[in-house]
Amino acid sequence: MTASFASNVIALGLVVAALWGVSDFLGGLATRKARAVPVVAVAHGLSLFVLVLVAIGIHARVPSESAAIWGLVTGLSSGVAVIAFYSALAAGEMGLTSAIAGLLTAVIPVAFASVTEGSPKATQVAGFLLAAAAIWLLAYEPHGRPHARGLGLATLAGFGFGIFLVTSKFASQGAVLWPLALSRLASAGLAVSILIVMRFRGWLRAPGQAISMPSARALAVQPPQAESRKLLSLPLAFIVAGIAGLLETCGNLLYMMATHVGRLDVAAVLSSLYPAGTILLAMWVLRERVTGRKAAGIVLALAAAMVISL
Repeated sequence: MTASFASNVIALGLVVAALWGVSDFLGGLATRKARAVPVVAVAHGLSLFVLVLVAIGIHARVPSESAAIWGLVTGLSSGVAVIAFYSALAAGEMGLTSAIAGLLTAVIPVAFASVTEGSPKATQVAGFLLAAAAIWLLAYEPHGRPHARGLGLATLAGFGFGIFLVTSKFASQGAVLWPLALSRLASAGLAVSILIVMRFRGWLRAPGQAISMPSARALAVQPPQAESRKLLSLPLAFIVAGIAGLLETCGNLLYMMATHVGRLDVAAVLSSLYPAGTILLAMWVLRERVTGRKAAGIVLALAAAMVISL
């Protein structure tokens, strides 16, 4: 990897982390006012609509059959991961769920890249270790009593998100917009299917009973329930969800580009530092106090980015 390509993947990875961080903050606000599954359906459905319009408007290249299939796999893996994570939170597994899912999300692309692209440099390995520590500090919440079901769901969520980061590289071979649209088709379709099942089985909760959950990838800081409810009305919550989906889609697009200009593990680990941005936004917008643990996580995230760039 040349110095130019290395700088490109580092820059893209950090921009992706910023976009995903803002997206998760907005998604987290939306899920305080509206139910989680409809929020995901709206966010991914709007992203699908915009992607199709743009792809048709610019006559985007049609992907190969293989890339199209990988695009669908990418969407399904992220959709399953979201469902598993929400199920863990609904069971009260706030403590270790985010941390386990976050670490697996970063570790899986690193392991895959080590096999397919060779071992990373010593400085990159050091940066990956710092990033892992940062993710743990940013994501871990020291409360809740984990049990086997919750830990299993957290592991499933981590694998799902990790697979998403890996398969995105294959989905974007030769084309980007249409594979990304297919990914959104799969994830939005999965969310709508769940809504239909919940509706007919009577699992939808009344608005006042909505489960308090963070945004899709589960590493976002938890904004105070009462304050976040005051910020948004229900219609505005879905507008915010749509904006969050569009920002996440922009991040996905840039992430796919990053996997082709540099190492997969570098792009994945840097992109996985997005909780730092979410926490900073919570400090600024919601006046949330950041604990010493999360402050240390932000510092380690910055250190990891610098070490990886050496």
